[in-house]
Amino acid sequence: MDKKVERTPEVEEADNFINAFQLPGMGINQCIQEYEDAEKVKLYEKMASRLNYSGPLYCADLLSGLIQDRANALVLDVGAGTGFVGEELHKRGFRKIVAHDGAQAMLDICREKNVYSSFICSIVDEGYKFPVKNDTYDAVTISGAVCENHLPPSCQAEFIRITKPGGFIINVFRATVLNLDYGRAWENEAKRLVSEKKWTLYGRLMAPGFSNVVDGLVDIYQVN
Repeated sequence: MDKKVERTPEVEEADNFINAFQLPGMGINQCIQEYEDAEKVKLYEKMASRLNYSGPLYCADLLSGLIQDRANALVLDVGAGTGFVGEELHKRGFRKIVAHDGAQAMLDICREKNVYSSFICSIVDEGYKFPVKNDTYDAVTISGAVCENHLPPSCQAEFIRITKPGGFIINVFRATVLNLDYGRAWENEAKRLVSEKKWTLYGRLMAPGFSNVVDGLVDIYQVN
């Protein structure tokens, strides 16, 4: 739910900036074009920090509790953006982190942070197949990328395909996403995959303070 906080001009500006990438009808390709603007990428990191974006903390803390051999676990950070999740995972001992994003400008920032072992630049659209073999990753993390113009609901089957049996997929997102047609479609696809025994819902947690304007949710799935 949206948090009842004082929306100062600075907070309002930051929230509007982030939401501009999620406007219905923009589409994935136009969204990626916006993210390819180097100046916008720098501003994105500044605005996310201004909103006290804590999704990456939830991703890293929860995955740390699920995986013991962090140094050898291969983790895919989907929609890595400017590398917030990678930084937090690295602090907790993960050393084999792969950054994925549709915008090369975002991955260029990720590379500068020296926490990722490799990079995948590709747009995830309907019918998309990750250029990755089956059962490759020990875990997949997604923070803030489950929203309009970013990841289609159909990509969840791909996350399962590229994750090893027993591996985890952690998804942190704005709770308000579930009020949208997009969010309902995401939920329906996730439940369909549960019913087909492709993965199991390990747990859904509240994520208070996803940002200082909205709370979040965390879904943890284990691949069957």
